[in-house]
Amino acid sequence: MSRITLHKLNFKFELVFIAKYSISKFKICEKDEMKLYTQTAEDGVIAARFVYNGKPEITGFRICFSLLSTCTTVSGCRIEHQLGGYTELMPDSPILLKDGQEWEFSFKYDFERHAPLNVSWGPTGAYLKLKNGQAVDVFSEPLKFLYIPSKPVKQHSSVEPELRLIPHPVLWEKKTGTCDLSHGFCLPQITPAEIQKVINAFSSLINRYAFKETLSSAGVTIHLENLHQNVKDEAYELEIKAESVSIRASGYNGFFYALISLLQLKESGDGIVPCGRIEDSPRFSWRGQHLDCARHYYKVDSILRLLDLMSFLKLNRFHWHLIDDEAFRLELSSVSELADRTGMRGHGCTIPGVFGGSKGPTGGTYSAEDVSRIIEHASSLGISVMPEIEIPAHALALLRVFPEMRDPEDQSVEVSVQGYSENTINPAMPATWKFLKIVLPEISSLFPFGLVHLGCDELPPGVWEKSPAIEKLKLEHALETTDDVLEWSMQRAAKILVEAGVRPAAWEEAGTGVNGGIGNDAVLFSWSGQEAGLKAAREGYEVVMCPAQHVYFDMAQTENPLDRGVSWAAIVSMKEALDWDPVPLDEPELEQNIIGIQGALWSETIIKDKDMDTMLVPRILALSEVSWSTKSRKRVLPEFLGAVDYYSRVFNLFGWESNQMV
Repeated sequence: MSRITLHKLNFKFELVFIAKYSISKFKICEKDEMKLYTQTAEDGVIAARFVYNGKPEITGFRICFSLLSTCTTVSGCRIEHQLGGYTELMPDSPILLKDGQEWEFSFKYDFERHAPLNVSWGPTGAYLKLKNGQAVDVFSEPLKFLYIPSKPVKQHSSVEPELRLIPHPVLWEKKTGTCDLSHGFCLPQITPAEIQKVINAFSSLINRYAFKETLSSAGVTIHLENLHQNVKDEAYELEIKAESVSIRASGYNGFFYALISLLQLKESGDGIVPCGRIEDSPRFSWRGQHLDCARHYYKVDSILRLLDLMSFLKLNRFHWHLIDDEAFRLELSSVSELADRTGMRGHGCTIPGVFGGSKGPTGGTYSAEDVSRIIEHASSLGISVMPEIEIPAHALALLRVFPEMRDPEDQSVEVSVQGYSENTINPAMPATWKFLKIVLPEISSLFPFGLVHLGCDELPPGVWEKSPAIEKLKLEHALETTDDVLEWSMQRAAKILVEAGVRPAAWEEAGTGVNGGIGNDAVLFSWSGQEAGLKAAREGYEVVMCPAQHVYFDMAQTENPLDRGVSWAAIVSMKEALDWDPVPLDEPELEQNIIGIQGALWSETIIKDKDMDTMLVPRILALSEVSWSTKSRKRVLPEFLGAVDYYSRVFNLFGWESNQMV
């Protein structure tokens, strides 16, 4: 590979001065700190400049940071250690840095498809590892680009929506006049305990935010009435007259969603709500949002905040991704060492600072008390919680603590798509099943929803191919291929859940195999696109559609370098998030097996909890629309964007920042 000389890259860096920075054993100059500047160059190269400020002079040091994937060097440096995107670089020849001196180097991502798209692709969590092993934080400037558009491009619509309500209801009969809710509305004290629980939950929700003026004894009185019991729990009727509002439903969720609809109409209309009648019920029973808490630890309060937002958009399933290569976040009494040793990342930890983990230690774990708090909160909002572990792949953290779940004689060469080697447990090892028979029932006992997701995605190429233990397993069970081994493994794991009284779930890969895949009445989640999910639905599986091209909210929303997110599946704009349907027009019979859709937020690009705001908002509105509205009632893009424009105030009241580029 040709080397690039740094003086030809035309660096134009702006120095930023911040407050005093102090580190033990180092005298750092006041108003200065060690900084890492990066900028894109030609051919996907990232040119870097490290500015050293401190005493004494240093040599034999490493600059450590995290990228979204593996990289290779171009000039001025060599890779000393790499684990996925976590990278440690040293000068390619010995150098001595004194106070105020610089080191210039360059590198690039390993794969052309990973050419830097936006600021998420620059180094994060940088720190300096000294020759004596000491670690010192380094301030990383966001990745700079040679070209930046003059201003973000925001999609607007001049189309006035028929109804400022998302998702759009099944039936809307507009009548003359308006109802003035500018002084709020009054919820009566209702004798039936179930309805009073709804009122209490709704009142708590709006009182947590800036909706407090919504509930007022001086406002319009809301009349609530039970419908006959053969009406679905989530269905409701809402009748708005000039002087009164009536709500009719048969179940908890129906009453709750009716109140949510009324709140939406009030806020999007500045207190003035059109008169009319709504009859409404969801198209799909599963309307979910996934959150990856393995690659980034979210505080419990941040998860509760997400659940509140979900309830406002009538989403009813929270897919809690707790375990992956980077961490085992769930505290389990049976294997307490897992969370203890992998919950924190950084210098000297079991897992280094991958995905912005920095010097650390950073991260956290979720106790049984945390789980109970989140489940209780979700339940009050009509949301069920499904946990996810990851087997057999995506198990690096697990294997760092329990290496006996790998075949010590395995000579296979396996590298995951994230750049990890040896991140897959071996189903031929007795330790694997001893572990799962202990852990799966305990996890099941923590989550009353009765559905546990087992993972099963992204098995690395080459895995198990040179494992003597796997060869013996194949002979014993008449297995021929790696896919056969995967199928056998998932069936066995699923049976452990079934025996614990829990229904299994898994990603789409679990549906493949000569014997029909995982079986055991499992729910499959289709992520790579729709086709795998359609195939599974045709074969009788219940399927949740979550194609990355439409509902992976870790994807960038625009091609603007100032945006954030990845792009391996697509640039997922509001248009892509809205303009699709989970069920093909020519196979309407599949709707009986396609039980819903789900958004996903993987956290490789998340540095702080608040970063999830602009990844989800406003696109999560499209998720709400597609998952609830029927084909005939779902809005086309111009009308939908017209409705979206009214929701900026609502998001502000919830404290959610909206992405201004879409």
